[in-house]
Amino acid sequence: MVNEIIELLPSTELKAKIKEINHQFSESELLQIIYRYAPTFDTRIDLLERFSSISRLDVSELAKTYIKYEQENFSRFIEVSEGFVYELCIKDTPEAYEEKYLCSSYQAALVCIDRFYEEYADIDTKETEKSRYKIIKRKVFSENNTFEEDAYAECVLGANKTVLEVSDYRNPADCDSEIMCSECTEICPRRCDDLSFPCFVHNYAVIKYQDYKGLEHFGVNICLEECDGIAQELYVIPLDSSEICEHRFDADFFDHEHLELPLVTLASPDDLDETMRKNYFDFVEHWRSRFEKTS
Repeated sequence: MVNEIIELLPSTELKAKIKEINHQFSESELLQIIYRYAPTFDTRIDLLERFSSISRLDVSELAKTYIKYEQENFSRFIEVSEGFVYELCIKDTPEAYEEKYLCSSYQAALVCIDRFYEEYADIDTKETEKSRYKIIKRKVFSENNTFEEDAYAECVLGANKTVLEVSDYRNPADCDSEIMCSECTEICPRRCDDLSFPCFVHNYAVIKYQDYKGLEHFGVNICLEECDGIAQELYVIPLDSSEICEHRFDADFFDHEHLELPLVTLASPDDLDETMRKNYFDFVEHWRSRFEKTS
């Protein structure tokens, strides 16, 4: 099952690196890969159930806790509750304007997706593999209510109305422990053990990644410290950031990203347009010069 779990990682280069050096993940790490990178809700539950049946006791119990937490969140989300509506947000392509519709139930929101494509079929609006639908369960405020934020939960769907993930804002699984979730050993749905990977990205490498909207970006990887070949995330400066575009290379670079290794793809300067390619080389030259002067 290990190979099946590793295949969940989106990055082709990362999977090749894992195979090249025969990197071995612990059972705890394999569980985290399933929970974080399974592409859909059903796939996540299926893999968690199967993995719980073959892993050691503590990992199995944590997997079962994740399963229960996810299933309860989804059940609460789709349950029709008095005083709530569902806001459907449709993006048929990552670049599209987000269309929004109020629906009386989760099922009504699913039907609304179909009606949307029927309505705009004449202008060739079609669903693609990158189409995304966000459904937010909101509480309707009335004059007797105490003020509170109205968003209770959110469900993200992909093509064919496939459920990708569910987030329940009102089920935070709070605890009184002062230990960070990544360092805690308790069986808890909020537990998130550290997960590291063999690094396949060199300093100043051009990488490609997607933002939360699904839009593609290029960035330059910066190694801020010595690496032992294992990393959790990359420090990336977007090549479309204002600091890069305006050649403010000595700025503090507040516009940067901390990207998990499985979510990045190696690219080449040749993949950039002429302006971005020039900015990239100018930036790298400047940073190399500054580093050499301070080393």
